[in-house]
Amino acid sequence: MVAATHRDLDADVESGRFRRDLYFRINVHALRVPALRDRRSDIPELANHFLSLTCQRFGVRRKRMDRDALDALMNFGWERNNVRELRNIVERMVLATDADTITVADVPGEIRSEAAPTASPAGTTLRDRRAEAERQIVVAALEATGWNITRTAHDLGLADHASLLKVMRRLGIKRR
Repeated sequence: MVAATHRDLDADVESGRFRRDLYFRINVHALRVPALRDRRSDIPELANHFLSLTCQRFGVRRKRMDRDALDALMNFGWERNNVRELRNIVERMVLATDADTITVADVPGEIRSEAAPTASPAGTTLRDRRAEAERQIVVAALEATGWNITRTAHDLGLADHASLLKVMRRLGIKRR
């Protein structure tokens, strides 16, 4: 069984809002995924994945998304921490245009109007910005080595591949 929640079940168990026995039955392996707003570098890959799936699902010819549309998605606040929200927005854009390329004009108005001018909104803490910068560095290094963990760890000056795996886990980077 796979279950997902945005709630802190540990705290809910302690406060009595969630049954302790049920918690221990379902909590075999917890996987913590950072909020979408904390891993903006994933947005282009996710958006393009959802774009392909949506085109295939609705039998629409393959579309692509231009850089400005992707930038608008990356600059949006994503306060609801919901990848499903991104999927639904991409689906709306696919269905709303007959063109082969989705442009910023196809991005829903609420996304364009609420999008911050930069990838780091004013409310983002230094810790969040540092984590996102570190994440981008690690992902770029992994891509440069074809996701070879040992070689990437060496290139980044880490002690061994286990150190890189810990960093990847902390930053929510999944192994390919």
